[in-house]
Amino acid sequence: MYSALKRFLLFFLLVASGPAMAHELIPTYPKLEQSYVPNVYQTKVKMWNGRIDVEYYKVEVTDSEWNPVPFITNEQIFRLEYMERRDIEIFVPSSSKVTYICTRSMLEKGNPQKSVISSKVCSKIK
Repeated sequence: MYSALKRFLLFFLLVASGPAMAHELIPTYPKLEQSYVPNVYQTKVKMWNGRIDVEYYKVEVTDSEWNPVPFITNEQIFRLEYMERRDIEIFVPSSSKVTYICTRSMLEKGNPQKSVISSKVCSKIK
């Protein structure tokens, strides 16, 4: 009886939790390399959108204390459809202490059918 109840509860929790949806940022540990501009480093990451409920994302670059670091990319906020991939090239001053490159999902205001959960995925600089 006790093991049947445990199995039922486990099954219920698995079914009730639903699928996990997120976006992906690879590589997990990108390397900063000297760019063609003096005193500027660059790196490339690839993003994949696994969230059907989110279409806009924002790029963030931070130090080890999660403080923003100045950077340049083509678009800091961009649209990425469900199941699409995008290459992101990031340039930072060589004097910056960059630790993380992150992407954050941007939620649409006033859309009741969309998600209320924002996701943030980060890659740590090697």
